[in-house]
Amino acid sequence: MANTTPVNPSGIEEGAAGGRSGGRGLFGRRSEDAPAKTQSAPEPKPGRTPEEKAERQAKRITLTGYALLLVVVGIAAAMSWNGLVGFATDVLHLKDPWSYGVPVSLDVAAMLCGFLALRAVVAHDSAAGPRLLTFFLVTGSAGANWYHAENAPNGSTAAALYFGAMSVLSWWLFDVVLRQIRRTMLRRIGAVERPLARFRMVRWLRYPGETFAAWSLSVRYGLTRPEEALARVWQAQQVKEVEDLNGLPEGISKADAVRLALSASSGDVPTALEWLGARGMKVDRSYAYDIAKRTPKIENGPVPAQLPATGADPVPTP
Repeated sequence: MANTTPVNPSGIEEGAAGGRSGGRGLFGRRSEDAPAKTQSAPEPKPGRTPEEKAERQAKRITLTGYALLLVVVGIAAAMSWNGLVGFATDVLHLKDPWSYGVPVSLDVAAMLCGFLALRAVVAHDSAAGPRLLTFFLVTGSAGANWYHAENAPNGSTAAALYFGAMSVLSWWLFDVVLRQIRRTMLRRIGAVERPLARFRMVRWLRYPGETFAAWSLSVRYGLTRPEEALARVWQAQQVKEVEDLNGLPEGISKADAVRLALSASSGDVPTALEWLGARGMKVDRSYAYDIAKRTPKIENGPVPAQLPATGADPVPTP
């Protein structure tokens, strides 16, 4: 029996386009019964942290400084180049292009030796040879510029000083850049000491002895924070006062007494317990070790515990 179902001329069953949820009717319009898709709002981009902002600002300053330095080095090198070309023409009687061999053999060679010195530093080799050769090349360049500017037909002592200084300046600025690159690489591998603690001039004038003692400790133990160096000095003074009194300060807490004992015994817990026992205070060994763990240390020696008077938070006593 033949199928009598009418066939849609478009070849699409009725309701497949217009009636189906999400389908489209004629002329590409969405049917009314199809639910509209909700577009989610774009997520806001997370803002930069203060550390990232500071890093970006430091990069901008560094790039600006290197650009200015490149301009100054380029101008100084051009002045030195001009003087050496004049020296080759007027004194050595060289004609172009041979006259350009003099600045190449002096200034350019000096910069090449600077790169060789940097390469030696990166490879952890001695850079004494390239640096010594750079010194001789720069000296020769400055001497040639000086001689030409002094003995030129319109020469003068001021011109000799200027052109001689340009040779030294171009190399000096270039060497400064190389030193900064070298120091940055050494700092990345931890081969550069941290900056020492710095103290205000008022403290140097008011307490010169105490400030000098704190500065000496920062040099000896590589301390960076001035309050840490001062805490060591104050603890040493307190230990000396306790030793002179042959007892503990009146009203001192057990935690502060343990810190004081650790300072007097260079951080050794058994010695600190004996030190306290000799002064009539008994402290549990586990408690003393707990206080010792909370006491910061450095590589070259123990950092004395800081009493509450120095600004440190006291350790609660049991």
